[in-house]
Amino acid sequence: MRRYSLYLAWVIALAGFILSLYYGELLGIEPCRLCWYQRMALFPLALILGIAVYRDDHNIFVYALPLAGFGLIVALYQALSIRFPIFQAAFECGKECAKPIFMLFGSVTFPDLSVLGFALILSLVFSTRKKIIF
Repeated sequence: MRRYSLYLAWVIALAGFILSLYYGELLGIEPCRLCWYQRMALFPLALILGIAVYRDDHNIFVYALPLAGFGLIVALYQALSIRFPIFQAAFECGKECAKPIFMLFGSVTFPDLSVLGFALILSLVFSTRKKIIF
């Protein structure tokens, strides 16, 4: 599994990148502020993970972990703000993303998929490291 974890992380980031562009640009669904923050983390991840796969660079975790961690925190906040309105005090955009534009299995929304995607990328990238460089 460790052998393919970098490739799987890139595939997940690439799938998120393509889905985000498809829904935002082709279908014309405007992303909310929290979605934009997640895009700021996801789009560079798709690029740098692709380069890391091509170069077989397992030290990419130094650059990918902060991006994936930031994306995970924002996605988790957004997913929680949909279910618990008390979290919507700072950002008033979780409602739009909870609309059934895209619902997987009847209850999984875009923010839920984003949490899952960033968590998978984070764990896969972390598992690719050969040694900790600090």
